[in-house]
Amino acid sequence: MRIYSKLKQYYRYRRNWKKFRSRSSKISEDRHITDQLNFYSQLLKRNDLCFDIGANIGDKTSLFLQLGATVVAVEPQESCWQVLKRRFKNNNVYIENCAIANKVGKQTLFVDRSTTLSTMSQDWIATVKQSGRFSGHKWADQISVETTTLDALIDKYGKPVFCKIDVEGCEFEVLKGLSQPINTVSLEFISERIESSLSCVNYLYKLGKTQFNYCMGGSMSFALPNWVDYHE
Repeated sequence: MRIYSKLKQYYRYRRNWKKFRSRSSKISEDRHITDQLNFYSQLLKRNDLCFDIGANIGDKTSLFLQLGATVVAVEPQESCWQVLKRRFKNNNVYIENCAIANKVGKQTLFVDRSTTLSTMSQDWIATVKQSGRFSGHKWADQISVETTTLDALIDKYGKPVFCKIDVEGCEFEVLKGLSQPINTVSLEFISERIESSLSCVNYLYKLGKTQFNYCMGGSMSFALPNWVDYHE
């Protein structure tokens, strides 16, 4: 009977531990969402127009909607586009099944099993493989996708207050399709391609009076206490 009692204790412990882990994970996820909402509320207000370039399945789109924004979600991958259509069919979201580039046309998208890492930049793929950041990924599939520009998107929907760009190494090509300043632009950067990030900074500076700040990793807080201009 003693072993039976021990087994009961073990399985009770395992069951409670799973519940605890599940509850802790949910609390952590909720806290992260709250942190993101607090962060983006500095940049977006109710009824603002927002572009979500590289929307994937719409996690950021969902945050922007919760802040009361109107969102144009741009995503070239068919599987993700279908998710976006189902997820936001009754929301204030306009969904574009294309990629953003420096010109209207067609380009090759290199598709990874993790859809968040699909990209049109072979240089970016080579860099992150060599550095080991994403060494286990293969980008085995290629598809032809329609491309448009930020300027064309603005002509269609109006100028956004906020534009989030998450395109895995194609940020500069996206910006080259923009000929006018946008109030706030958010770009992803990695240390292996800092020169490309600096090209983006230079381009934005040339579009008009610009200030800059940044976040490290997944942090939802600015690294600098104050925004700085191009020469600081």
